[in-house]
Amino acid sequence: MDMLISKEQYESLKTTGLDFKKLSEKHLSEEEIEAIGFQTTLSNSPEDHGSFANYSSFAYWKDSEKKKASEQAKETIEILQSWEKLQENEISLHADYILLGVNAGSFGMDGKEEETFEHFEMFQIRSVLKEGKVRGIPSPIKYKNALINNGEEGLFSQKLKGMYMTDFIKGFPTRFGGDIKKNLKLYVKDLHPKKADFEEFYTKFCQLFGDILENELNLLKNPEAPESYKQTLVIMGKNPKTCVINDFLKRSELDKKYNIINIPHYSAPVKHTVIVESFKKVFE
Repeated sequence: MDMLISKEQYESLKTTGLDFKKLSEKHLSEEEIEAIGFQTTLSNSPEDHGSFANYSSFAYWKDSEKKKASEQAKETIEILQSWEKLQENEISLHADYILLGVNAGSFGMDGKEEETFEHFEMFQIRSVLKEGKVRGIPSPIKYKNALINNGEEGLFSQKLKGMYMTDFIKGFPTRFGGDIKKNLKLYVKDLHPKKADFEEFYTKFCQLFGDILENELNLLKNPEAPESYKQTLVIMGKNPKTCVINDFLKRSELDKKYNIINIPHYSAPVKHTVIVESFKKVFE
């Protein structure tokens, strides 16, 4: 089934707010919310960059010869921001399979450690200032390169290209996924000093973002698909036993509502051939 994203669905990603206040109060206490200090963008209106589009992207990267990676990323973002430009470039967007990451970070592609919230900016080639130098951040363009460089252009263009990409956690940026739980412990240590109490809180934290993710993906459901049809979440983290995203999905019980399959993370030191074989298994 090819669950193509319509213009209406594409626009809804930009114009739909996250309802963070309503959902957060459903799962967490006022004291917990205040202690965590979520980013203000979660509660912003879509006009003020408070939409799902600010935390997502699509698996498309424009090829531009003789241009720097940052320039290519800028051109790609411009295309992804415009339905008309997507059509001009003959790019179909789809949501049968969802590439799912851990956490929407806050570092922009301008080389400054500042929060940026341009539509569909996440997941493109970005950079940060580190030790006085501009350094690149790994990007899932590695998935494309792995397929193209190993003779799987068809698999890329027919299956991966245009796939929806998003993160489970939004508005709580950390440099690494493993930092989420560690930071939360620090924020709520006075509220939940006991391990059992913290674990209960952590589950509620995951349920909150599970609700947000489900609301997000509901925008992309195929209205003609049978009710029994499940979208597939392609988890960017190879080992389901140790991948934090799988733990998020289990705690939020989304693992019962979606098909789940793991692939190597794009930042992992794995060979392109391993990535290729992983995607072949996904699309079987």
